[in-house]
This record gives sequence, C-alpha cells and structure tokens, in this order.
Amino acid sequence: MTRWIIKDSPAPDAELRRLITSELSVSDFAADVLALRGISGEGELEKLIQQDTAGLNPPFLFEDMEKAVLRIKKAVDAGEKIVIYGDYDVDGVTAIVILSCFFNKYMGYKNTDYYIPHRQDEGYGLNKEAVKSIAEGGASLLITVDCGISAKEEAEYAVSLGMDIIITDHHLPPEGGLPGAAAVINPKTSKAYPDKDLSGAGVAYKLVSALAEKAGMDLKEDFLDFAALGTVADIVPLSEENRAIVRRGFKRLRNTLNPGLRALKEAAGLAKDVKITTYHAGFILGPRINAAGRLEHARSAVELFLTDDSKKAEETAAALNRINDDRKKQMKAAEEEAVARVAETFNPEEDFVIVVYDGKWNPGIAGLVASRIMNKFYRPVFVLTGGEDGLVHGSARSIKTVNIFDALKSAAGMLERFGGHRLAAGVKLKEENIPDFRTALNDYMKKTHNEDDFKPFIEIDMLLNSPITVRDIRAIELLEPWGEGNPRPVFAMEGVDIIDIKLYKNNTMKFYGKQSRRLFNFILFGYDARDAELVKKGAILDIAFTASVNEWQGDESVCLEVKDIKSRN
Repeated sequence: MTRWIIKDSPAPDAELRRLITSELSVSDFAADVLALRGISGEGELEKLIQQDTAGLNPPFLFEDMEKAVLRIKKAVDAGEKIVIYGDYDVDGVTAIVILSCFFNKYMGYKNTDYYIPHRQDEGYGLNKEAVKSIAEGGASLLITVDCGISAKEEAEYAVSLGMDIIITDHHLPPEGGLPGAAAVINPKTSKAYPDKDLSGAGVAYKLVSALAEKAGMDLKEDFLDFAALGTVADIVPLSEENRAIVRRGFKRLRNTLNPGLRALKEAAGLAKDVKITTYHAGFILGPRINAAGRLEHARSAVELFLTDDSKKAEETAAALNRINDDRKKQMKAAEEEAVARVAETFNPEEDFVIVVYDGKWNPGIAGLVASRIMNKFYRPVFVLTGGEDGLVHGSARSIKTVNIFDALKSAAGMLERFGGHRLAAGVKLKEENIPDFRTALNDYMKKTHNEDDFKPFIEIDMLLNSPITVRDIRAIELLEPWGEGNPRPVFAMEGVDIIDIKLYKNNTMKFYGKQSRRLFNFILFGYDARDAELVKKGAILDIAFTASVNEWQGDESVCLEVKDIKSRN
C-alpha cells in the first residue's frame, strides 16, 4: 500500500495570504499553495506574474565563456573546420541542433559538421576512434555538447592530434581535475554561474547567446524551443533559469518556425496550436527523438531539425514515428519477459535491488525496461544486456530514496566501467561477475537503508477542505512547468462520500463525491481491481489528487485526477 506523506509546512502568515488573494483574485487555498511553493512576498509574486518576459542569466558569468567565444571567432575568421560532438539522447541532439543552426544560419558559417557516437557500437561520450576520425577529417576545433567533462584522456588525445577542444557539459566532473581544454563551459564547475542545473541543451543555448551578444545579434526567442525540449527530456530540476527556458521555449515550440519540429508535432498527432506542456515534451515528442538513437542512429533526428525542406522533414518525422512504434513493441516484449523472470524469484524481504540479464535484449531499451520494472516492484533495477565488446552492458533506474550511483561505488571492483547520477546509471561488467554484483548491491542496501525506504509513497502538498475553482487552478498553474524539482501539487480530501460512478473504456472511471455538502467530480485513469473494489456508492474514501482545468468546446471546468485512494469504511 502506498504511504501518504503530508508535507509539514507552516501556514503562510495572514498578510502574505491577503497580498496573494488581492493581487490574483483567488481563494485562500490557492494563495496558500503559492506561498508554500516559494512565493514569500511582493517581489516573488511580481516575478511570478511577469515570468514569461523574465530575463535569463548573462552567459558571460561562465568564467571560460570569453575564452570559448574568442576561440570560435578565431576559427570562423580563419575558415577552420569546426566539429560539434554530442550525445545520442534528446538533450544531446537538441544541443547539436542549437549550435549547428547558429553557425550555419545566424553566422552564415558552413565549414562545420557534427558527430554522434553510435549507442551500441561506441557508447556514451568521447572516444579515441571518433576523435581520430574527426582529426583526419580536417577539423581543428572540436566542441562537445552534453558530454566531455569526464574525458580527460580523450581531450588530451584530441590536443595531441592538433585540435583545440571546447567542452560544454552539465554533468558532474570526476575527481582528479578537469580535462585540458581551450575552455570548459559547465555550470557545475563554474563558481560564478548561479544556476547549476542547466541541461546540455541549456548550456549550448548559453554559448550561442554569448556568441550572438559578442556579434551584436538579437537571438529573440530563437533556439529556446530546442533548449526547452532538451531540458525537459533530461529531467533536470525545473527551477530558476530552467523554468524560464521551458516556459518561453514552450511558447516558441507552439508556433515553431522549424520545419522538423512542425513535422514531428504533426506526425505525433499534436494540433498545430496545442499548448505545449512537459507531458508533450517528455512523453510525446521526446521519445520519438530518442527512438532514433535507441534503435538505429541519432543522426536522423539531427537531420530532421537541420533541414529547410518541409517534404524531407515530413518523411523523416514519419520514419521516426515508425522507429518509435518498433521501440514500443520491443520494449513491451522485453518488459513482459523481464517482469515474469523477476516475479518467479522476487522476495520483498530480501531483494532490495533487482538485477535481470538477457543477452538478446536491445541495449537501447534497457533503461526504459528498468523504469517499468522499478515502478512495478518499487526497487532499484539493473537491466543487463549483451554488448559488442564482449562485456555485459546495463542501465539502472532507482527509486527516490536510493542513490544508485553511491551504491555502484560500493561495487566498483566488479565493474569495468560505470557512470551516472542519483536516479540513473550505466554499467559495463563481465558476465561471470553478475551474481557477485547482485549480492554486493543487496548487501550495501541492507547496511545503508531501512525497510521504509523500499515502500512506495506519495507526497501530499495540502489537505483540501474548501471549494476549488478554475481561477484557483489558473493561479496555481503560474508555477508551471511541472517536472523534476517542481512537481504538480498533490492535494487530498478526507471522508469523501461516493454518490455516483461511471465507467468508460480504457479503464477510465469518473465518480462524484460529497464532502461537507460540497460536490466534487473525480476522474481515475487506468483503474485496477483494487480501485473498483474501493470506489462504490456509499463508500467513504480519502482521495489524493491533482487539479487541472478541462477545456471543452469553449467551456472550462475543474478536473480532479485521482492519484491514490484509501478506504475509511
């Protein structure tokens, strides 16, 4: 059963509540939500109201930005070949597109190329064979995006081949110092840059902003659509500057001028003028971009966004759609097989980490399958597959209460290579080490965690004992975009009397409940047998839910989407 954790936050003072209710014409409930999410006074409230026109941090706050801009200017003036090297995921693809489009269209500089490693054959990050190939192709300046901060050896190799290297990245640097480079642009290594959580695409946007500023150009809102996509897809915290990038980028994306983005939206079934949300970016557009790198090669995704040919864009977007459909089929088959294997032997009292292996599974979907298994069993999960190099390759996904990267450090002696962060990681190891690897991880969990860490929970922002209006929800939506570090608020009502129920296809349930003589309309997607047993006429329930506005034929109504239910009978 899912635990409910009701946030223990002090109630806002009366003066702050009056300020918010007066400025936004909302109820005390909406004012309290905004206050609990950080609106602490008139200044913060004004920033919230004006956020769509808020400025971004100056790019030259990065200590090495001046060096990077001058080195790029030197390359352009001398006609040097510049190669952009990026990752194969959405963040890497969009970062490459931002730089490539800026060089080719803003600066009119065509002596550029890009390189994306093949996921299965080369893996993540810089590799020496690729660096050698780039040097042999005549490049004298290599710019990394969304990678490179850990590539000390590869950076030295690039320099030894006569290239300068500029590293733009957002990942944590390893111990032992930074790579030798003409410039390193990374918020996590910059003392002066205030926002440490930019994505790779966000960092690339800061670089082109600096180049534009130095050249006296006005970027307007250009490239923010791509920066927003990369930011959401990479699941970085949506706070501070990232919020501004995503809010402004989504407005740009709604009416994007890029033929590839327009074609991808159409292929995905999105209306031309649909209001883009983090759901659209993370679950509709993002997977289609990612599919290319997972099953084939990410170059096709980059080419989609670089073309000016609408016909070619439509064909490429349709191809990505087909690849994504194939990805779904492969993932479903692998997930069903993996879940069946895990279920055969899973012991919730002993198995605190799940490690499942099959050499036939596609490495490109391992992380996705790990996420599904994690959600089903509420354990950190490693899905291991075969690799081209004779080693077992694996992707890990973790629950919120377990830092999987710290766990990997405890088993480092059994691994050939590993990397990642708190909630996701990648590993390479020998097949014969899998049993010991599984044992070591479980031993680590038993020593460092308690059983509550492995019980699912939902955080409740506030208990609701009053009406909720469309205007209240619109005010709360000023806190958008929802996502990592800024989740949609979850509310709860206690003692709701169920008075009517309607069932629809695709396991959708609508039901009406009464609390303190007030009637509320709830919707539950994907209900299961437990839900059907609980939600009956006359039942008294505690209900956790999110609130949004439903728009239909010009009318607006409150939509309360159920997240969890508890019986009071």
